[in-house]
Amino acid sequence: MTKGNKLLSISMVFIIILLFSAAIWLYCAYSTSAQTGSSYILIEASSGRILRSDNKDMRLEEASTTKVMTALVTLENADLDRIVTVPDEAVGIEGSSIYLKYDEKISVRTLLYGLMLRSGNDAAQCLAVTVGGSEEKFVEMMNDKAAELGLENTHFVNAHGLHAEGHYTSAYDLAMITREAFLNDEFVKIVSSKSYKSGDPSESEAHVFYNKNKLLTTFDGANGVKTGYTTSSGKCFVGAARRDGMQLISVALNRGDMWEISKSLLQYGFDNYEVVRLARSDEPYALFETGGETVELRLAENASYPVAKGSETEIEYRFEPLGEYPDGIAAGETVGNILFFENKRLIFTEKVVTVNTIKNKRAIDSLRGFTDEGVISDWKGLTNISPLAASRRGEAPTS
Repeated sequence: MTKGNKLLSISMVFIIILLFSAAIWLYCAYSTSAQTGSSYILIEASSGRILRSDNKDMRLEEASTTKVMTALVTLENADLDRIVTVPDEAVGIEGSSIYLKYDEKISVRTLLYGLMLRSGNDAAQCLAVTVGGSEEKFVEMMNDKAAELGLENTHFVNAHGLHAEGHYTSAYDLAMITREAFLNDEFVKIVSSKSYKSGDPSESEAHVFYNKNKLLTTFDGANGVKTGYTTSSGKCFVGAARRDGMQLISVALNRGDMWEISKSLLQYGFDNYEVVRLARSDEPYALFETGGETVELRLAENASYPVAKGSETEIEYRFEPLGEYPDGIAAGETVGNILFFENKRLIFTEKVVTVNTIKNKRAIDSLRGFTDEGVISDWKGLTNISPLAASRRGEAPTS
């Protein structure tokens, strides 16, 4: 073989090796996992409106994104400053770990940071035993919370997300769990932190955690939330970002391109939608006097909704009173709901509450007969005023 032929052969072998290596890398990066199918979703948090999705209701394993629910249940049921003793069953859990030691003293707060920043499976197990009394009881609390949220494609078997038969969720359900979690300021503080250093002198070990979520340093406005991976689930990620008062949440399940698809989804939301304030909770929705008693109603929360930029969509609304009222209605009680419609389709509902106590029978009877419906047509750009509330002020109900 000539020198030229040898060089050609070596070059061909080198090229083949490069192509083979590239193929292996692409397979590892983008191939699906042991489970079949993948999904994604993008929602606006305040309304829950779906802005984009694919296979949103498909039941899939979610790996460590399970820990969003673990954190939510913990935050709703435990004191963050509580110092707990690490039980034996929380030591040496496989997979990601914060390396808890048996009998170690550690705060619930530090466990939550270890759970969400470093994806500690041992932290999840410790929280489950601490908060629930046992892993089984804590998992029951997780499933109860899923049922409370009306989720139909979610079932938990453990608190950490390691593979287990019957452990699954959907992109939509996981987005709704995250949406609920984002109502908790402490949750947002935890998942948006790039690092954490424990400082409670009651803890027996010092812990420093750095967040695995690369989105926090690569995407403008990113503020959460959780990565996940097992060989069975594939790559999973729940992302979140906030810009110009709009909070978006994305979920990608079994996506080898989880970082890229998450950034693409979030950017799509910011490029194409804006949040419009439809009604304010700090202004009267209805204010009238009857039977010598003043009745003032307000929305329990601000009513906001994401609309397509440049859209001319009309938002209609209708008040629906409760079926029955007691003889006396305390301040802050729910007396009905405002239903909002876009193109005759119900988009969301907001509770209406009383501002003052109502004892007068005539006033209560008037409230029973109160009806209201209309159209918010001049909404564009009105993010700081409430056309809905302003339109009802001072008008008496029919009874």
